[in-house]
Amino acid sequence: MPQTILITGGCGFFGTWIIRRLLDDGDRPVVMDLTSNTKRWSILLAPEEIARVPFHAVAIDDTAAMLAEVERIKPDAIIHLAGLQVPTCRDNPLAGAKVNVLGTLNVFEAAKARKAATGSSPRIVYASSAAVFGPDAEYGEQQVGDHSIPRPTTHYGAFKLCTEHAAKAYWTANQVASVGLRPLTVYGPGRDTGMTSFPTRAIAAAIHGKPFDIPFTGPTAYIHMREVADMFLACARKPMTDGLVYTVGGDVLDTAGFIRALAAQLPGAEKLITASGGNLPIAANLDDAALRKAYPGLLRIPLAQGIAETITVFRKMHAAGKLEI
Repeated sequence: MPQTILITGGCGFFGTWIIRRLLDDGDRPVVMDLTSNTKRWSILLAPEEIARVPFHAVAIDDTAAMLAEVERIKPDAIIHLAGLQVPTCRDNPLAGAKVNVLGTLNVFEAAKARKAATGSSPRIVYASSAAVFGPDAEYGEQQVGDHSIPRPTTHYGAFKLCTEHAAKAYWTANQVASVGLRPLTVYGPGRDTGMTSFPTRAIAAAIHGKPFDIPFTGPTAYIHMREVADMFLACARKPMTDGLVYTVGGDVLDTAGFIRALAAQLPGAEKLITASGGNLPIAANLDDAALRKAYPGLLRIPLAQGIAETITVFRKMHAAGKLEI
C-alpha cells in the first residue's frame, strides 16, 4: 500500500533524491519547506512530476504551525532534512540552533502529538551528520562508528549531537521512535551548498572547462546521494523501536585522490581542479557495518560509478545551459 512520507526541507539536495525514489516506488511524498523552490527538483523530476508533489510552506522552528501541518497531513513517516549547513551555523549560531535544534524538537513534538491522538506516531528518520565526530587525530587508526565517542568541533556538529540525544529522550519518555543517519561527504547532482559540496561542484567546473579549487585536502568519506536516499527510505519503511543512530560510511580518500578519480573519467580535469587548505575537522574512516546489518540489501555505489552517474546528468544539464558551479 502506498505510504505518505512527509519530507521537511524537501526542496533541498537530499529531498530531491528522496522524492525521486518515492515517486518511482509509488509512494506519496509531501514536502514541507520554508519556500517553494523547485530548482533542484527539475534536475531529476519532470514538470508533471513536480506538479504532483504537495508543498506546505512552514518554518520548521514554528512549533504551532508544525504541529498543525503534521496533524493535517497525517504522514506514515517523517523524513526530517530541514537544517542549516556548517558555514551558516558557524556565522550565526543562534539561527543555526533555532533551525537545527528547535526545528528537530518540533518534528518530535508533532509526532508525539500524533501518538497521543491516535496511539501511534509516524516513523521518524532524521539527518544527523558525521560532524558529531572530531578530526581523525582524535581516533587514531581505528574506524569510527556508532559507539565511538562524539567530539564535534563545529556548531553544526554540536547541534546534530544535541538532536541525537533529544531523539533518544523522546523514545525514553514518550516512545516516539526514530533513526538518525550520519553521512559525511555526500555528492551528486543537486549538491550546491555546504562545506562538503565542493567535490560535486568540481565535477561541474571540469565539465565547463573552468578552474576550481576544493578548499580541503585531507581524507573524507564520499558517498553518492542515490545511496543515501536508499538508506533513508529503508529506515523510513521499516517498523522501528528506540531512538537509534547509525554512522554512514563511504569511499575514503583525500582530495588529490578524488581529483585523480575524476580525471580518470574527464581527462584534463587534473589541470583544472586544485585543492588547498587542511583537513576537514571530521573523522573520515567511518564504519557503517551496523547500519548495513540492520538494513540488509542497501545500495553500494563505488566512487567511480557515482562520479560517472554525476557526469552523465551534468553533461545533459550543460547541453541545456542549466549547469551551474
